Amino acid sequence: MNILFAADVSISKVLGGAERVLLEQTTRLSEKGHEVHIITRKLPFHSSSYEKIRNVHEWRYDINKKNSFTFIVSSILNCQKLFKQISQRITIDLINFHQPFSAFAINLLRKTQKIKKVYTCHSLAFEEYETRNPKPSKLLPRTSYKINSYSRRRIEKYSISKCDLIVVLSEFTKDKLVEHYKIKPEKIYVIPWGS
Repeated sequence: MNILFAADVSISKVLGGAERVLLEQTTRLSEKGHEVHIITRKLPFHSSSYEKIRNVHEWRYDINKKNSFTFIVSSILNCQKLFKQISQRITIDLINFHQPFSAFAINLLRKTQKIKKVYTCHSLAFEEYETRNPKPSKLLPRTSYKINSYSRRRIEKYSISKCDLIVVLSEFTKDKLVEHYKIKPEKIYVIPWGS
């Protein structure tokens, strides 16, 4: 089976839990004989746009971090461009999304409508944004903050809605998906970390 993972993190350098989960999933599937590819952002520590890591193909697209607008637009367009290039080389049987921005970009493509999709939800994007960024007190920055949070919520909800099933690492995250995004509980599978 040809499996494509779409993420905003890289397995070349495990910095936290999201990278660890992605590394374990991709390398274990590769060890079982599947051809595994990852589409991700080209991060500052990457020296190339492609790397084969433990028999997993990691493809990277450029992003423009000049401002929020160029970041989002370059993420969507470059992720889509790379997806099209990879899908010309291989027939993708399954897509596993790990973060909402790459999922959003790929789900906008008509070509992906018939491909089975899984969303691995580590945490809710808008909550992560809110916990990492203090709410500003001034009007303009506070408005930007609210737009950022709202956009993340909408993008993630859309991305998840396009998937056949959602995988979470805890009942806590499952409950949050049901509460905030009204996802049917039977569509969510809990696979505890360490299982």
